[in-house]
Amino acid sequence: MKTLQLFRIYHSFLLKKWYLLLYIAVIIIALLSTLLIIQHVKQQDAKFNIGIVDEDHSKETKLILNSMGNGKNLSKDIRLKQYNKHQAHRLLQQQKLEGYYVFEPGMTQAFYHSGKLPITVYTYDTQSTKSIAIHQLTDSVYSRLMQAMGGGLAYTSLTPHATKHQTFILLTDLLFTGLNRTGSFDYHPLKLYDTGSYYVITGYLISIFIVFLSLFSILKMNQDTALKNRLSMFHFSFEKLTLIRSLFSLSYTIIWTVIGYLWILHSLPHTFESYNWPTVVIHLTYYVSMITIWLTIIELISFGWLNYLFKMILTLFIVLCSGMTVPTIYFKHLFGGLFIAQPFSLVTNQMLEITLNNFILDTSPVFYSSLIISIILLAITLVWRYRR
Repeated sequence: MKTLQLFRIYHSFLLKKWYLLLYIAVIIIALLSTLLIIQHVKQQDAKFNIGIVDEDHSKETKLILNSMGNGKNLSKDIRLKQYNKHQAHRLLQQQKLEGYYVFEPGMTQAFYHSGKLPITVYTYDTQSTKSIAIHQLTDSVYSRLMQAMGGGLAYTSLTPHATKHQTFILLTDLLFTGLNRTGSFDYHPLKLYDTGSYYVITGYLISIFIVFLSLFSILKMNQDTALKNRLSMFHFSFEKLTLIRSLFSLSYTIIWTVIGYLWILHSLPHTFESYNWPTVVIHLTYYVSMITIWLTIIELISFGWLNYLFKMILTLFIVLCSGMTVPTIYFKHLFGGLFIAQPFSLVTNQMLEITLNNFILDTSPVFYSSLIISIILLAITLVWRYRR
């Protein structure tokens, strides 16, 4: 029987079992949608909305506000917006603001006379984590402001003949250097994965495995009845059916792989750079290929309860031991780092880094060697089955 004809038979059988495909689609879409919603909620909860009330209205306070901008110079999770005192108080009561700063009237003059900046901080409470963080942020900003303003006073004392323009330029530089964390020194932040985004990516990778395994199992229902009985008298028929079933499942899985990744890229807040596409294609192709090869090998070498056992071991290996449910850092040193260096862990770590941070990891020798070994094992299995 020709390969194309077998494809048509499998396709017609799959159409008859359309309700099974619908169940799989609903489960996977519900899973990813839930993870994306959780990620979005957690991201919104992590944002600090802080108001600023300027009642001094001096040139210096306007300069400070321009230096702060919208909060990006302080942290990527902080949003600053200017309000009047009534608006800020109302939004704080509605818990739409975590807190607000008030530049009291005469703040600038008070600094020139006493060397202090009377900045008042209002928060919804004093015990919550966000309120404590706002007060700590205030101390940080205050100390940097004092350093900048102190530098300006020192300059005017040491150079009494400086023009107002020269003093203004120096004070501007000091403020921008003091308030911008990247301006005063070179820093390398430690980037951690957001839990919601982490499980969106790993949930997507798990869904690819579920799609392939489900299609592979559904099509076996037809192979074990009609097709197997019709082709049992032909040599190598079971192996050919298994290979066609693998290729057919692979085709549909690739469609979901592309659609699913475009979906999460559109839904996640992280900016994805287009130059990373080749690496993404390589790793997703590798991942789907490894799943296809090993499920095909299991199907060819085992039957009955042993077949189920091997599939269960492979499932646990992919889902539990490759960082998709538990980050690999927790068993990094277990068995000499075996789990973190295994092929599926390499895919998980790279997909996390490239999707969330636009960072390409160094390619491990295990990455390509494991694929080559898997292909060789599949070829050996097919030759062994052919000669039986």
